[in-house]
Amino acid sequence: MSGYALDNSWDKAKRRLALLEFYLDPMTKRRIGALGLREGARCLEVGAGGGSIALWLSEQVGAAGSVVATDINVALLQELVRPNLEAKQHDILLEPLPEGDFDFVHSRWLLHHLPDPELAISRMVSALRPGGWLLLEEVDFFPVHASESSDYRDFMVALTDTVVKASGRDCFWARALPKILAGSGLKDVGGEGDFSLLQGGSPVAEFFSLTAEQMQGRMLASGALDKDKLDRALALLTSPDFWAFGGGGVSVWGQKSVN
Repeated sequence: MSGYALDNSWDKAKRRLALLEFYLDPMTKRRIGALGLREGARCLEVGAGGGSIALWLSEQVGAAGSVVATDINVALLQELVRPNLEAKQHDILLEPLPEGDFDFVHSRWLLHHLPDPELAISRMVSALRPGGWLLLEEVDFFPVHASESSDYRDFMVALTDTVVKASGRDCFWARALPKILAGSGLKDVGGEGDFSLLQGGSPVAEFFSLTAEQMQGRMLASGALDKDKLDRALALLTSPDFWAFGGGGVSVWGQKSVN
C-alpha cells in the first residue's frame, strides 16, 4: 500500500487513532458480539492501526484463542504485549493471507485507502475457515454535504481526497460495499449504517483536526484548499457552537459456508 499518507510513525498518530477508536470501538464491539465470537477462536485484524480492537479480541478469545493483527506499519501494535496476540507487518494487496486459517476476520476504515479493495476482500474471504465470519466496517463521507457551511464541506472533501490520493480511490464509495460482499460467496450477508454527529471541540472534531494537521502540507500543495479556507474550517472544528455530520459508517458481514 505504497503512498499511504497517514503514517503511524507520526508523533501524534497514537492520539489521532485513539480518538477514532473512542468513537468507533463501541459499535465494533457490539457488531462482533452479535456475530457470536467464541472463546478459543482464531482471529485476524487487518489494518489494525492502534490495536484497540485486536487487544479486545485477544481478551474475548482467551488463552485458547489467538489474534493476528496486521498493518503496513506495526509501530503502535508492537506496544501491545499479550501471549495470544501477534503483530505482523503485512500489505494485503502484495501478500496473500493464509487460506482457511481464521474463525473471524475484521477490517475497519481500511478499504478506502486501497487501490483494489475487491482484491483485499477476496483475500479476507479466502482466509476464513468454514463457518467463519467476516466483518468489514467502512466510511462514506456523503453526510458532509448536508452541512450549511461551505468551508466545512470543502474542507472535508479536500481532506478525504488528499488522504486517499495516492491510491486513486475516494471516500465516497462505501455505499457499494453491501453489493460487493453479497457477491463474494459468503452467506447470511447483512449490514447496517451509522453516521457521526460532530460538535466543534469534540473527540470526533479533534480527530479530523489532527488528520488535517498531518495532511496540511499535501492539501495546500495540491491546491485542493487555500490557507484561508483551511484556517476557517479548523476554527469551526474548535467551536462548540458548530455542529455537522462527519462520515457515514457502512458495515457489512457474512459467513463462510460449511460445505
